[in-house]
Amino acid sequence: MHTLRLLIRLLIALLLAALAVPKAQTLALGAGVIVPPGFRVDLYAGGLTSPTAMSFGPDKRLYVSQADGHILAIGNHRIVRVASGFATPLGLTWYGRRLFVSSTGTVSTLTPSRGFSRFARRDIITGLPTGRHQNDGLVFHGGWIYLGVGSTRDACRERNPRSATIMRFRPDGTRGQIYAHGLRNPYGLAIQPGTGRLYATDNGRDDHDDQVPDELNRIVPGGRYAFPSCWGNGGGTGCRGTIAPVALFEPHSSADGLCFYSGRTFPARYRGDAFVAEWGATVGAAATGHRVKDVHFSSNRVTTSDFATGLQHPLAVVNARDGSLLIADYGTGIIWHVHAAR
Repeated sequence: MHTLRLLIRLLIALLLAALAVPKAQTLALGAGVIVPPGFRVDLYAGGLTSPTAMSFGPDKRLYVSQADGHILAIGNHRIVRVASGFATPLGLTWYGRRLFVSSTGTVSTLTPSRGFSRFARRDIITGLPTGRHQNDGLVFHGGWIYLGVGSTRDACRERNPRSATIMRFRPDGTRGQIYAHGLRNPYGLAIQPGTGRLYATDNGRDDHDDQVPDELNRIVPGGRYAFPSCWGNGGGTGCRGTIAPVALFEPHSSADGLCFYSGRTFPARYRGDAFVAEWGATVGAAATGHRVKDVHFSSNRVTTSDFATGLQHPLAVVNARDGSLLIADYGTGIIWHVHAAR
């Protein structure tokens, strides 16, 4: 998703909120969200302002970042603002008793006190490169923070070696290093259960009409992922020595939020699958995206299929504590609760 367009979309979202379907009707009808047979969609929370990321805290509340810079906590039938003043926060994750926030050029921690009623902010990483994109999602694994850092332009040779990379840091923000490079906008990061493998979504470049797909990549240390000269399965030039994606999505679909299903209530075929939120096309001729894709890993191949359609701009997906899946729709300000029908 393009950072420069994010502020424009925020203003549009505020207007759409004023025209939105009343909450009671939204809950009853699912607002047109379509999921596979055997699943149901309910309203988890509404009235948000362009939610961008979600993470469950140790207090069992759901923490949500918004494009307007607020961090909210949702629980016990209440929505509470716990922090403000972040510049376009796009990544959010709890590690221990600290909430890590990835916002424009910065990674910060929020440390709770007084029973999670107050939070102290500390910026632990600053000066990250920004431009067309910025630093995106983050995830912890093996004592490291892994962080996606987008390119500063649509397609260019970056002057700053940290642009268009995945970086990693220690939890205090020290020992920063480039872990993999050649990723235009690695928005969503997740660890595959059972393997410990790191995966990331990536948004393809816009300047080749509808030729360049979005991707899901397995990230390995020192990996070279081809941006800007190569894309998909051998498109462009300069592909030798680069790592091919494990799954492709339609061009301009803006494959962003990522999680691996770790619950036990979905049918067995979904266990271990990846869910990818496609924010939706802002360029190109086709109206691609606006859905959540299911990425299924079998012994010899990876396949993709639609899991949730009828969404406006889904941006974040997360496992809920009850084994269901939550989808945050940036466009409508709604968090949807998808669960297996009983």
